[in-house]
Amino acid sequence: MPDQEVFKIAKSQAFKHLSYRDRSKKEIAEHLAKKGHTASIVQAILQDLENQNYINDRRFASEWSRWRIEVKNFGRKRLRHELIAKGVSSHIIETTLDTLYNSHPEQGLALACANKKLASLHGVEPEKKTRRLAQYLQRRGFSADIIYETLKISTTKDGGK
Repeated sequence: MPDQEVFKIAKSQAFKHLSYRDRSKKEIAEHLAKKGHTASIVQAILQDLENQNYINDRRFASEWSRWRIEVKNFGRKRLRHELIAKGVSSHIIETTLDTLYNSHPEQGLALACANKKLASLHGVEPEKKTRRLAQYLQRRGFSADIIYETLKISTTKDGGK
């Protein structure tokens, strides 16, 4: 009977953690382990939640990535890094990113980021502005090729000011 009670408590804690947003399997496992539950209880909870479709890494990766692209304008490299840290498998990551970046081209996202950042760099000397913009785009997760193309377009459009 004590095992059943521990299972119910752990499941309740997992549901509470899931109530804020969708989570990856790894996030739930880490949360339950942090609460002091044994590996066998954690595995049983994960299996139960997966069977009931409360956790689904494919759905999580898609929703997390879609939000980060549409709201934050993040590049592929940054999203890949975030999803790896959340324990999503590499084949799910690649499939998700390919799908999302087909409908949200990275070049367009980088240009949107650059235009927003350029507004805050008004009055900064051109070399410094270019360097800051490149660093900003790199932190947002864009590749060197996309950064280069974006800088070329942005500095031309900005008039090199």
